Amino acid sequence: MADVYYSRLITFVDGELRDYGKVYLIVKEGRVWRISKDRPEGKVINYEDFIIVPGFVDVHTHLAQIDVRARWEPNLLRWLERYIFPTEMRFQDESYAKEKAEEFFKELLRNGTTAAAVYSSPYRKATDIAFEIASHSGLWIIMGQVLMDLNAPSELLTSAEVAEKDIKYLSSKWHGCCGRIFYAVTPRFAVSCSMEMMKRISKIASARKLYIQTHLAEQEDEVEKVQEMYNEYGRYTEVYFHASLLTSRTIVAHAIYLADEDVNILKETDTAIAHCPSSNFFLHSGKMDIFRLKSAKIRIGFGSDIAAGPYFSMLEVARDASYTNKISPVESFYYITLGGAKALGISEHTGSLEIGKYADFVVIDISSLTDLDATKEEILSSLIYRGDDRNIMATYVGGRKMFGKS
Repeated sequence: MADVYYSRLITFVDGELRDYGKVYLIVKEGRVWRISKDRPEGKVINYEDFIIVPGFVDVHTHLAQIDVRARWEPNLLRWLERYIFPTEMRFQDESYAKEKAEEFFKELLRNGTTAAAVYSSPYRKATDIAFEIASHSGLWIIMGQVLMDLNAPSELLTSAEVAEKDIKYLSSKWHGCCGRIFYAVTPRFAVSCSMEMMKRISKIASARKLYIQTHLAEQEDEVEKVQEMYNEYGRYTEVYFHASLLTSRTIVAHAIYLADEDVNILKETDTAIAHCPSSNFFLHSGKMDIFRLKSAKIRIGFGSDIAAGPYFSMLEVARDASYTNKISPVESFYYITLGGAKALGISEHTGSLEIGKYADFVVIDISSLTDLDATKEEILSSLIYRGDDRNIMATYVGGRKMFGKS
């Protein structure tokens, strides 16, 4: 039996923005079956006063940092020591870990996000709990236990040997679960990981075809620290390349301070980049040159980067991206939908509302932003520059309503 929704529908189709006008979105078995101007038989869910767009994609965020958003400290390494490490230690408490994971995934849905690449916490049990909760959310989730064996409090450190065991346990249990849950090998960054750790875990990722996610060249102090630690391997990007961490299933966050040789390595390895403009603003990290990376044909998506990024709303993240790089609202919208799905390697299934793809979509009230009969470009401009979670009326994943306002 099909579910039918009536609304103005705006989505990317074959990479081009398309405005269907008011149509019937027909969903069967969780997928887009048909988009029609003609009303089908049966019950219709009427969203004619709203618009429907694809669910948003967040390619970089941190579950364990949900409680320390907007804690000011412009130096990344000091910010980690002052706020992040202490809050991540709290995830040793299983009840706290469960409470925060539930809150985190609800916030994603409340903000219209239907897919995300997530850093959990440094603890296997807390990460296991997070996966359990994610598996009931309907969301597309790529997630992993945060791994460190250097330069962090002892309570947060995991040896390379234990990390290998944890990855095998968690990925065996969760990778591919529900067809929407995937495991990501997650070394925090080169400052907190030994070469032994990075090499060892990259081998597991390769053998099991797992995702990899880490941070790269976010701040100049960080880059200098990596050069001190790993001078024999060359530049920061070359450290990861030497450790075999750069692959077509890898997402590196930030990538601000890159030389041409770094860009070439990322291109040749088909590594994707998570652009985190809100976080870059907040920590005064610098500006990622999106046009340079785009011209190199590197896959790019946008990340909220909770908690350095202060908000879950990908509309607000897209707004910050447009301010820093002077990209159009249409292009910003692309990076939080189809572009993000391409960065995560799931664009065959989600990221746009096309026949055969999953019905992952958001119902948005634009009445406070612009007229419903405005052009698609005007609507996206108003949405990017003025919209946020308050405009999200409902979020559907796989055709199921997982969030809705009364």
